[in-house]
Order: sequence, then structure tokens, then C-alpha cells
Amino acid sequence: MKNNHLEQISQQTGSPTRRRVLGWLVGIINLGVIGGVIAPVLGFISSPARKRPGQREWIPVLDEQALAPGEVRSVTYRRMVKDGYMTAEHRYSVYLYRKTDGSVLAIDPTCPHLGCRVEYKARKSRYVCPCHGGVFDSDGNLVSGPPPTGLTRLPTRVAEGKIWIQRG
Repeated sequence: MKNNHLEQISQQTGSPTRRRVLGWLVGIINLGVIGGVIAPVLGFISSPARKRPGQREWIPVLDEQALAPGEVRSVTYRRMVKDGYMTAEHRYSVYLYRKTDGSVLAIDPTCPHLGCRVEYKARKSRYVCPCHGGVFDSDGNLVSGPPPTGLTRLPTRVAEGKIWIQRG
């Protein structure tokens, strides 16, 4: 009878019981554990949305006089790429095509199907993917085969006696 009387008094005065304090403590610990698991997962999932686009820069790849009208040439160029805390020199290639009107197209040689390197066949004026038979015209547009789209064109400009491409 004495215990019942004490419980009634403690409940009336609003003082916390041991059970209530332990319940709050367990709840706080559970929130900490859940937050410690969910926060990194949400960070991983949202990282592509937070990624800053790389700066696009103009790169000189060939002298203007080295590419005749109607000619297609594979050109290799080098670029310094920052990866984490390291900076390394990477080699890239691009097909340059000077149209008869004097404009220049820069075409990435990576096939959009599975990433194989396409080859230019001058006799037919076509780019051909040796892996799965994708065929592209001289402008890089898809002619036939399994690739879903044409070849990627890079922005170009002719200035200061050189052909420049923009790469990001």
C-alpha cells in the first residue's frame, strides 16, 4: 500500500520515473545509430547531384594548314587531368574532318554502343566500329548497326593558325 501511494505521488507531481528516463535514453541512442547509417547512404546517393561539372577548356590539337579540305585525320593530344590529389598526363585522340566549306568537325572516336574505338575508312568515307559493326557517316551520324546514336561531336574553333577543340 505504501508503494502504490508513492507511485501515485510521483505521477501526480510529474517527476520522471526510471522507466521513462530509460525509454528516452534508448530512443536517443537509436536515433544516433539510425542517423549514423542513413547519413552516409544519403550522401552516396546524392553525390552525382552535388558533383560540379568539370571546367571545359580549349585545347590546340593541330595546325590549321595540316588539314586539307575533305580530309579526315586522327590526332592524338595530351591533357593534364586532376584525379583526387594527383595530377596525371592523359592521352586522348580525336578525328578532325575539314569539310569542303572550310568548317572543321571534331569527332570523338568512342563508339556509343560499348565504347570501342571506331576506325575511319577513307575509301568509303565512313567510320566503322570493329567490335559490333556500327557504321557512321563522315559527319559521325549513325548509318547502321547496334549503336543507339551517332558519334559525339566536340566543339571546335579555328584561331591563331591552329585547330582547337573544347574538352571537359
